[in-house]
Order: sequence, then structure tokens, then C-alpha cells
Amino acid sequence: MKVRNAVFVIALLGLLAAGRAGEAKPRLGKLPKDKVARQRLTTLDGRQFSLADMRGEVVVLNFFAVWCGHSRDQLPALGRFAGEGAGSGPRVIGLAVADEQTSAARLAQFVKDQRVSYPVGLIDDRSFGDHINSRDVSVPQTLVYGRDGKLAAHVIGQSAETDAVLAAAVERELAKK
Repeated sequence: MKVRNAVFVIALLGLLAAGRAGEAKPRLGKLPKDKVARQRLTTLDGRQFSLADMRGEVVVLNFFAVWCGHSRDQLPALGRFAGEGAGSGPRVIGLAVADEQTSAARLAQFVKDQRVSYPVGLIDDRSFGDHINSRDVSVPQTLVYGRDGKLAAHVIGQSAETDAVLAAAVERELAKK
């Protein structure tokens, strides 16, 4: 019986690994696709930006949902980055993934209620998928780009561990001149 259970567990692990093989591999160390780098995104206050525009800066793009508790829990860590000062810290931008629960008005109220100190905008599902380059469309997801425009970190979810990984990636990229 123990042997059959062990065989079952090994087979199950193999199937799980094979199923994940089709997912997009992390694109760490690579430039985003041109379509993604040049895409114009707009914040609630009307400012527009693209990754191509921000090359030369450390950029933190956080994709979140206003209804997601983990997204709210990640705000303090992101706020600390944004508070590091213009020019010396990373450029932090929040992008709420648009869905039936998220309107511009609800996002504006969320930003006010949560005291978000960095620019925030809405992004549609397709653009979100293009940016993360993965079938995993859970939120929050945070991308860190180095000054060279290359993806330095892709953090999925929120926990003390993911916040530490995010902080280390930002510090590492800021240390590069």
C-alpha cells in the first residue's frame, strides 16, 4: 500500500510539473516586448507614461485590485519605496486591473481611503497579461525594472517574504549606477 501511495504521489508531482511547463518563463534580465515598453498608460490625474519613457530609472509597477486584501496589505511596502524621494528612490506606479468591481471613481476612493502616495491608474486585462507575460493573472503582482529597462524582479502575491524579496530587488537596482 505504501509503495502504491508513493508511486501515486510521484506521478501526481510529475503531472503538476508538466502542466506548469507551458507557463511563460520569467523574463528576468530581459527587456519588455516593444509593444509593452511603448504602451501609453494613464494615471488618475491624467499623467501618461510608458516603460520606454522611464528607461534610466528604477521602476516598480504594481498590479492590484481594489477588492483584494493582499493588494491592500502590500501598500505600506510600496509606499515606503515611493517615499524615498524623487530622483533617489524608484518610480512607483500602481495599476488597478479593471474589472466589473473597479471603476475610476471606486479607484479614486480607494486611493484616498488607503492614502496611496504614488501615481495610480487603471489597466485592462489584456494589457495586464501583456505586462506580466504569464497565464497567472492573480493580483497583486509587482514588476521591478532596472535603469537599463530590463526586468529585475517579478513578485506574485503579498507576504512578509514577498515584501522582503521586493525590497531586496529594489535596493539591488538602486545600487547600480
